[in-house]
Amino acid sequence: MSENESSMCSGPGYFSWNELVTTDVAGATAFYSGLLGWTTTPFSPEYTLFQKADQSVGGLMKSPRPGMPAQWVSYVSVEDVDATAAKAAELGGQVVLPPMDVTDVGRIAVLLDPQNAPIGIFKPMAG
Repeated sequence: MSENESSMCSGPGYFSWNELVTTDVAGATAFYSGLLGWTTTPFSPEYTLFQKADQSVGGLMKSPRPGMPAQWVSYVSVEDVDATAAKAAELGGQVVLPPMDVTDVGRIAVLLDPQNAPIGIFKPMAG
């Protein structure tokens, strides 16, 4: 992928991040490390980055609610997280993680579409 193509994929409307929410962080770490050769680096006490070489390729965290199944959540970049979350609700979706700031990263929210498929939205920090 050329530099131009790479920068286009990180703009609004493009998938920009993948995150695994799991009930078994240690098991998921072992599985994906063995399967894909990923290593892990702590980002915070609750969040771990998957890395390939020196590049972060995704995130990993323990399920925040009991009974929540393990699942991958993909994030799409947007111009305005709050406005996009509000629009999703108007269109029949549900906001399951309200817009919030992630220190040194940007602003995120997680939505369910009308068929209950999860999708994250993300706006990186400026600068």
